[in-house]
Amino acid sequence: MSLLSDDTRGFAISLDLLLALIPITLVIGFVASDMDNLIFQMEDTVFRSSMDRAAEDAMGALLETSGTPSNWEVNGNPQIAGLAQLDTSTNTPDQGAVDPIKLASLTTSQVQQLVGSQYGFYFNVSTVNNNTGTPTSLKTLGNSSLGSGKDVVRVQRIAEASQFKVVSSLLGQILYLGSPISFSLPSFPTSFTSSQSYDYWILISNNAGFTSATVNVNNNAINFNSTNITTAAMINPNFLITNSTNSGQYYNNTVTLNVTGSFPSSMDIRIVQAPKNTAPGAITASTVVPQPTNFVLYVWLK
Repeated sequence: MSLLSDDTRGFAISLDLLLALIPITLVIGFVASDMDNLIFQMEDTVFRSSMDRAAEDAMGALLETSGTPSNWEVNGNPQIAGLAQLDTSTNTPDQGAVDPIKLASLTTSQVQQLVGSQYGFYFNVSTVNNNTGTPTSLKTLGNSSLGSGKDVVRVQRIAEASQFKVVSSLLGQILYLGSPISFSLPSFPTSFTSSQSYDYWILISNNAGFTSATVNVNNNAINFNSTNITTAAMINPNFLITNSTNSGQYYNNTVTLNVTGSFPSSMDIRIVQAPKNTAPGAITASTVVPQPTNFVLYVWLK
């Protein structure tokens, strides 16, 4: 009887162990059969995280820095391309304000360097549509097919941008009753090299009450009357200070404004830098005054 009891006890222990091994075996089987999928999901998470970081870092470098060197748009060979305007008074980037010359100079290879050679990208810049019409495209670079259906990361930022660069301005100036008045604008720099690539324009906007204006650039007069006061006028290149024997040296150009009109009068005046052969009709407040602009970067693994 004692032997039978011992055998029964051993049988019970073996049966409990067998029953316990069944779910463990099933779990191991399920894990083994789904291992490829688990590995794929882990790899996908790692790749997605890397793409997220690459896209965010590239967009941050573009909009939060002026690049290295900060005047890279002059020689076209940056170590790092950045689009933020440089505040010359503090020598720091004005984050959220894009330099139009830097944006126009930006190339596909420079963005590719930022996102990394293992990734494809598409970069699109367009004005924000504030129910005023169709957004205007300012820049597109990369592959617009977005990797032909591959997993794509999208990063979007809003920044202030314009098509053309303002190099000097006075805004909201007032003329009081009966007396012509003169204003001095901040000087703006030119070099022989810049004068070969760009023209410089005078744009008067938001005119209210002024009937005439004379803008003197280095004591050379450009006259406006009541019929053309808000039409952009190109500054004669001969009025600018340059030196062909030292083509990279910049010189400051002085600007004064003399105006007449009724009380009260106000206007905005800007000196605009635009590429050679820009049509006169292209220099307007809508293309010169910075406005909210969409910056969208798509990144995918090649």
